[in-house]
Amino acid sequence: MEGRNECEICKEFHKMFCCQQIHKRKPTFFKILDDDFSSGLVLDKELLSDLNGDVLSNIIHLKGPTGEAHKLNIKKTTTSVLLRTGWQRFASFHKLQGGDVLLFYYEGNSSFNVLFYNKNGREKSSKRDRGEEERGKITHCKVEISSSLDSSSEDEIERNQKPDIGVSSSRHACTGRCAQKFISGRRPVTDREKQIALFRANKFRSSNACFTKIMLETSVYRTFYLVVPVEFGRKNLPGKNTTISLALPHNSRKWYVTCTYITYATNKRQSVWRFCGGWSKFVLKNNLEEGDVCVFEMKAELELTVHIFRVVEEIVKLQVVNS
Repeated sequence: MEGRNECEICKEFHKMFCCQQIHKRKPTFFKILDDDFSSGLVLDKELLSDLNGDVLSNIIHLKGPTGEAHKLNIKKTTTSVLLRTGWQRFASFHKLQGGDVLLFYYEGNSSFNVLFYNKNGREKSSKRDRGEEERGKITHCKVEISSSLDSSSEDEIERNQKPDIGVSSSRHACTGRCAQKFISGRRPVTDREKQIALFRANKFRSSNACFTKIMLETSVYRTFYLVVPVEFGRKNLPGKNTTISLALPHNSRKWYVTCTYITYATNKRQSVWRFCGGWSKFVLKNNLEEGDVCVFEMKAELELTVHIFRVVEEIVKLQVVNS
């Protein structure tokens, strides 16, 4: 059974993120799994104090990224709620591990949507045990308005496919900053700090179309490209190479980035949009680092505002290691 004692950092986490009602969003809270969580999960009643006035029934429903709902029995005490019957199957179905972070979104009627993040702050795709999802397929999670997709999944799709002949492709000999390699000069960071940056980003809400990306090494230290989530590209970007402007909130300066469109001979239905030319200028000017989280908000056609959630607020310029 998971212990009830929590470290001071976790308590600060709860102050920042549990059950706040900002801009009429859904009540939200998170839970970090201890190593001994398989037999049940204890939720402090403080986490459940703001459910739009609802009182949980003795049976709740949890829905993970796969969309399948699981029915769980709960036991209430004066200080906590214990997830019992059904929890073990839910945890096994989604391959949860100690150190994973569960983000709960209350949907009403004793039902929750749940997102999963590993200890490094990356969203877990939660594949089905029965192999119903082919390798590399992207799981899209409904997170109100903005979606947080696993950055590595889309990057892996691009690495493992070959562009179709004659179709727009950005694979070319890279020169200038793209050919340079940089290293971080900031202090060492912790997994917890990366988790905090991700949770702060996931609190962002807008009525505009948005997507969220965790900065990878290839995004900010070398190569300098960023893969756009497929679902966002299909709905908001043209099926051809184009130029997109990026700007920071409350800043009139714009950076112009080439957005390339690629389809693959091995899978005609799989397309990828990615930022390349000009992206390095934006990264270096704004001191983006690996693990930082950016929310891209579409303000107008082909115009994005970038909200940066840094792992470390103190900015130290990147250092060039080759040229």
